[in-house]
Amino acid sequence: MDISKILQNINICSIIFRILLAAACGGILGIERAKSNQAAGMRTYMLVCIGSSVVMLTSQYMSDFFQTGDPARLGAQVISGIGFLGAGSIMTGGRLEVKGLTTAAGLWAAACIGLSIGIGFYSGGIIGTIAVYLTVSCLKPVAYRFSRDANSFGLYIEVQNVEYIPLVYKLIEEDEGYLSDKEVTECKSDGSCGTIVSVKLPREKNPDEIIKLLLLEKFVNEVKFINYNN
Repeated sequence: MDISKILQNINICSIIFRILLAAACGGILGIERAKSNQAAGMRTYMLVCIGSSVVMLTSQYMSDFFQTGDPARLGAQVISGIGFLGAGSIMTGGRLEVKGLTTAAGLWAAACIGLSIGIGFYSGGIIGTIAVYLTVSCLKPVAYRFSRDANSFGLYIEVQNVEYIPLVYKLIEEDEGYLSDKEVTECKSDGSCGTIVSVKLPREKNPDEIIKLLLLEKFVNEVKFINYNN
């Protein structure tokens, strides 16, 4: 039995395999975005990748069984149509120019990966997933170092109680930090709450100093960079 031939044709096995592979690839990319506290997380990326894969399966089915139409036509509509979802993840705020561009680009890339898997181009989809994941995760420090506005960044800060959040803001401002955006996230069952802030420091000041300063406080559970400039 030629497994590669089975997976290239439209049948129950290939349909299940392609959809599951698309879900896995989208989930991998979405997990990284979720770790960066972005609105579009694992399930969003999975849905985008699965949906685009189903579109290409439908295109191949129509071409094979009706012997008509362009298999690439529906895929082209996905690539242009995914823009509305990407636009929804882009925000502007304060003195930071734009946030969410990386997430929006990731959603577009997830759609393209789904298209490749949906048509049976498995190696392209898998290699594309690896490339996108490495770009959005491993290259963050490099992008941050060479950014033209390196001292504008985002922080996720978790404190033991919501009452400590104003104190956190005060500590950052006293350390020469300018807060352009503040957002309190949902509190957990143990009473701890998180806040996402956009911080701008003088160029000569190291952002790591802010994290070290906050972690010295007993009421601070966690502090981490989020998505740097995007």
